[in-house]
Amino acid sequence: MVHGKVLVVAGSDSGGGAGIQADIKACLALGAFATTAVTALTAQNTLGVHGVHATPLDFVDAQITAVVQDLHPDAVKTGMLANAATVCRVADAIALHKLTNVVVDTVMFAKGGCSLLENEAVEALRNRLIPLATVITPNVPEAAALLGVDDKAFQKSTLEARCRELGGLGPRWVLLKGGHVTDDTEESTDHLYDVVGGTMYTYSAMRERTRNTHGTGCTLASAIAASLAQGLDVPSAVARAKKYVTAAIWSNPGYGAGHGPLDHMPFYAASAATLRGAPFTAETLRLYLVSCEALSEAKLVQALKAGVTIVQMRDKETEASGTAALIAKAKAMKSICDEYNVPFIVNDRVDVAVAVDASGVHLGQSDMSCADARRILGPSKIVGVSAATCELALAAHAAGADYVGSGACFGTSSKGDAVVIGLAAVAAVVKACRGVGLPVVAIGGISCATGREVLARTGADGIAVISAVAGAGDVRTAVAALLPP
Repeated sequence: MVHGKVLVVAGSDSGGGAGIQADIKACLALGAFATTAVTALTAQNTLGVHGVHATPLDFVDAQITAVVQDLHPDAVKTGMLANAATVCRVADAIALHKLTNVVVDTVMFAKGGCSLLENEAVEALRNRLIPLATVITPNVPEAAALLGVDDKAFQKSTLEARCRELGGLGPRWVLLKGGHVTDDTEESTDHLYDVVGGTMYTYSAMRERTRNTHGTGCTLASAIAASLAQGLDVPSAVARAKKYVTAAIWSNPGYGAGHGPLDHMPFYAASAATLRGAPFTAETLRLYLVSCEALSEAKLVQALKAGVTIVQMRDKETEASGTAALIAKAKAMKSICDEYNVPFIVNDRVDVAVAVDASGVHLGQSDMSCADARRILGPSKIVGVSAATCELALAAHAAGADYVGSGACFGTSSKGDAVVIGLAAVAAVVKACRGVGLPVVAIGGISCATGREVLARTGADGIAVISAVAGAGDVRTAVAALLPP
């Protein structure tokens, strides 16, 4: 379902990998509706830019006005603006129409190095447009030009300081992309800075060894704008956009002899763009209920009312009756969870998650890979992975997991083959995951008597329980005993 309107003000890329063409595809992939104001035409392919023709200023104005009067945007994304006069005209239009959720992609250079912004326009970008921005998304060369410093001033250890300096130009948020940092060869880390609140967020991903990254900046900025148009806050919008762009790079089609385009539609499921409920955070894992035969619909309702924060369907007996029975049960459970705005995920079965439009899946080490599940489900869904060791947890993070389940903390009758690793080992996994910002839920044999002890001794973000709730005579009292005081 299409939700949220984005006005893209940018140039056209005749090669289709960047510019307006990439922007429209990114918005579509994330379920938003794109309107456009074309600021320039380029004769371009994967080998470079061969010509630029700027749109007359009055016609830039006319396009923006026509869109605003009939299809008022929920977010704006600006890209290639070509010259100072266009920058100023676009800034005037944003101010005149009081447009909000403005994502400014500070486009200055094409992937091959060709300039897409006249030198004198940098000052106009800095002084006129950036102060109107909700988020700016410069890469290192663009940030260097905005700050008037050399690219060498951007190293892994200095990105936070450069982010704060960019914040001084007047945007509400700064997303400084780390792809051009030369002293971090294994990972690419982007820094998101809340200029008002002072909080710094980081988003890291393993570097993908490919030349096919044409249009990544345009795509990322438009994905952020699409998410803002749909009501996400800025950190959640950036996280979702990063997952989308990572998948688009992974599945690139390899077209062209130069810097090839991304795959802007990397997800298979029709529900991949669907946003359901609040964004996933570590707090979502606070009390994680896993189903069993003893969990009736009445008990599920009681548990949700009492404060359960996420529900996983794991029902081997129903699964033995066939996929149709499993889907029927999943639909019933999801309907109840939706009523209480609590995420509903499916254990192991990505196909069932797709069939019922679940919030996501939880995968064991012998199930479908996290990367494959993400390609099917898309960036809006939750993908959790079981990880009993630090190495497995960090591998899950590198593959795009939203959280890991670590344990077993104690022996459990619900999963006879579970290996008990103990609380110290779970605590070690939590510590490793803290370093990369990956939430952890402790799993395995946790009872009402041990739940708070597990949280205290491991530092996990939440605990997963089965019989402690499903087998309780008084569900409300059981949940109260499990929740942190």
